[in-house]
Amino acid sequence: MASNEGRIRQRAYEIWEQEGRPHGEDLKHWLQAFQEIAASVETDGQSAKKPRSRKATTADLPAKSKGATKAKGGAQSVPTTPPPPKPTKASRSVTRH
Repeated sequence: MASNEGRIRQRAYEIWEQEGRPHGEDLKHWLQAFQEIAASVETDGQSAKKPRSRKATTADLPAKSKGATKAKGGAQSVPTTPPPPKPTKASRSVTRH
């Protein structure tokens, strides 16, 4: 996608101007331009390479409900340690002024 860098740069500049030239929004504009150019390349059929598959992350995994904490397949879950006890309030033997 390096060949599209000039197109992305130009589109990011246009977005920046359309939004009133705000300071510090360059990354947002660049990413928006990148997404627009990438989408247009895919719809035009100009993309010759297949996109690389990315490794699965924990964000890709479905959220587990509280009841789904049991391990499946005979595997044992790792016990968690309880949180430390809350400190107790000290007696007021000292006079406050």
